[in-house]
Amino acid sequence: MGLRISLSFEKTGSKLSAIIKINIFKKITVYNSSKEKETSKDEDDEKESKNLMKPLKNALPYISDFLKKTVKSLKVSKLENHLKFGLASYADTAQYIGYIWAVNGFIKTLYPVSKVSAEPVFGDPVIDFKGCLDVDINLLKLLLPVVSLISKKEIRILIKTFRGDKNEK
Repeated sequence: MGLRISLSFEKTGSKLSAIIKINIFKKITVYNSSKEKETSKDEDDEKESKNLMKPLKNALPYISDFLKKTVKSLKVSKLENHLKFGLASYADTAQYIGYIWAVNGFIKTLYPVSKVSAEPVFGDPVIDFKGCLDVDINLLKLLLPVVSLISKKEIRILIKTFRGDKNEK
């Protein structure tokens, strides 16, 4: 049984837009959402901090084991991204675009279906990108690791702490 998650995103200037689509059997759409957000530089989001460090530290081995098992159920079927990157300094732009191109080469070897590129913009500070990502998930391969993860007491405590439940123990 397959599930496909498609994500399309674009950031130009201070405008960010994203479309998320979830399909069952790669054809039947169960969820479709489109979001647009205008960002400002003096935006100040301060959230209430929760004391998650101790439960997270206790649950970390189980989470890392779960992530290792989850990778086997994922398949990237499409990965496209184009990045426009620039800084005020020409030398810094050239240096960082070289690092980005190196990472792009690594991504292309990991995922042959990927089409990633980066374009330098000299003399103008800019970070704009546009891309899409399709991930196929085999739910049957994911079922056993999820049940195993949820059965751990440390994970349940972490979930209760994150949700803010009073009875954590």
